Amino acid sequence: MKITTQEISNIIKGEVFGDSNIVVTSFNNIQDAQEGDVTFLSNIKYEKYIHSTNASVIITPKLEIETNKTLIKVDDPVKKFSEILEIFNPKKNRKIEISKSASIGENCQIGKNVFIGNNCTIENNVVIEDNCSILPNTFIGDDVLINKNCQIGPNTSIYYDCKIGQNCIIHAGAVIGSDGFGFVSINGHLSKMPQAGKVIIHNNVEIGANTTIDRGSIQDTEICSGVKLDNLIQIGHNVYIGKNTVIAAQCGIAGSTKIGTNCMIGGQVAIADHITIGDNVKIAGKSGVIKNIKNNQIIQGPLAFEIKDFQKSYIHFKNLDNIISEFNKLKAYIDNAKNNTK
Repeated sequence: MKITTQEISNIIKGEVFGDSNIVVTSFNNIQDAQEGDVTFLSNIKYEKYIHSTNASVIITPKLEIETNKTLIKVDDPVKKFSEILEIFNPKKNRKIEISKSASIGENCQIGKNVFIGNNCTIENNVVIEDNCSILPNTFIGDDVLINKNCQIGPNTSIYYDCKIGQNCIIHAGAVIGSDGFGFVSINGHLSKMPQAGKVIIHNNVEIGANTTIDRGSIQDTEICSGVKLDNLIQIGHNVYIGKNTVIAAQCGIAGSTKIGTNCMIGGQVAIADHITIGDNVKIAGKSGVIKNIKNNQIIQGPLAFEIKDFQKSYIHFKNLDNIISEFNKLKAYIDNAKNNTK
């Protein structure tokens, strides 16, 4: 694909500084870009790369930058660069069809422009609204509702009675609505607790590959609008995740925990059951959360607490051997002084 700098600027509503006739044929990050590539500067602290990059065109914030490179200045370079990626990598349109090898149960309602791939199993009373894509080998259980414009990846399992909102993306191998980990001890034996709730996923949610979301035991498990879940996340029964929260890969969230809106949770975080995490909370990767967290906190650590306090403590921990050595020397000096006064 070939596109001029001016054409790019028109699409992303930017302002060109330099040669508007330069032709761009591809894209790359600013460190690795070559001639013919368009790239972007996400933060002014990386300005040094403007002078070393081989990119032909750089999308930058609206700031004064001294360079001979051709720039397109915009309000939000990351967002505008994502629009350019869509130009170079447009979505592939699938045929609107239901595969002959798909199994469709009784009383199902299939909307307009729906794609259902090979070997899918759609059980009874399922509603799939307009413009959805159900990719091959997917299982959808009884009474599931999938709203408009959803993409369900291959080998996905959506158990009975789950509800999926509009504009959701569920990637390959995800499992929605499997039983929560609920058992009671009766006479020394573990007996399974019925999982009578369901999973409700609101609009504009993205769920990564091989992520699992358990159905509720009594209450529903609920994922609110705009939530983005990475791959390989485990969400237990009755969990509530507030709007626009982002969770990175390999996190585990135990049952009945409530997470607020606009939270950011790093990879491999473990969150205990029956706790409440407030709004706008940030949790650093590999942290363990075992108690309630108030709004607007940033926390870190195996038993996580305020991030600055953790980092100070970690510096002391790294120096612990030296601290103990100095302590032992001081103790020996004091003991020796006491012996000399006797």
